[in-house]
Amino acid sequence: MFYQKFVPAPVLSPFVECYFVWESRRTITPQTPVVIESPPTGFGSLVFNLGVPYAVETPRLGKTTVPGQFLTGQATRQYRLHLNGAISMVGIVFKPAGLGSLFGVPMHEFADERTDARAVLGVTIDQLADQLANSPTNPERVVCLEEFLLARLLKNNIRPDRLDFTANQIVGQKGIIHLPSLTDDAFLCRRQFERKFLDRVGVSPKFYARIRRIGHLCSVMASNRWQVSDWHDLLVGAGYYDQSHFIKEFTEFTGKRPSLYVKDNVELSHYLNG
Repeated sequence: MFYQKFVPAPVLSPFVECYFVWESRRTITPQTPVVIESPPTGFGSLVFNLGVPYAVETPRLGKTTVPGQFLTGQATRQYRLHLNGAISMVGIVFKPAGLGSLFGVPMHEFADERTDARAVLGVTIDQLADQLANSPTNPERVVCLEEFLLARLLKNNIRPDRLDFTANQIVGQKGIIHLPSLTDDAFLCRRQFERKFLDRVGVSPKFYARIRRIGHLCSVMASNRWQVSDWHDLLVGAGYYDQSHFIKEFTEFTGKRPSLYVKDNVELSHYLNG
């Protein structure tokens, strides 16, 4: 499989983590289906599936078919993708408040959901999907995505605010952050900050920090091909100082104990070429 990330324009970087292209070099047959699992990462997305329809399985909703173009809010638990046929996807990965800031949608309604993007964003999504399908190269598809966001940004004169800044701080600190300091940075009282954060990000600040800590930890393990030579150093680096607390937290978000997860997970990194 082939998965590539693209960096957004600087003016979009407060809202966008990256663009991505995901393709399979071969067609997946019904006899050899592929199941890919993912822990929650802390990022929402807008995805266009240009290949064969596939299904997602979540603890809350079970197994459901995914729309051709969809929005995802915050994942709060591990989920699985059930893939077959040809994989061809392109999309936008948003920073925690990015979707809410750019499109003004109440993100708490989209947690653990894959929602038809047309139902939320209107017919412009159909036009963008057509442009993507007719673009011959992946860089050209990324240009289509970026131009779509830039038009939105300029038309509505959208600028990052203090909530974008504080939410991005949690990402930058890998979820290891003193939450009361965020309310000071946002110039809001605690109750106002939590309400606005829930609306713009989709979960509470405290819960988001927990998601981001686990998401970052899993990405570190994936980059090391799931070879953990020193659990203590890994956990301290992720801000965990109590092993039993870490095991409980990790199991809650991934559905497996850490020692089993490193041996038995089927994350995307196992399938990527190189």
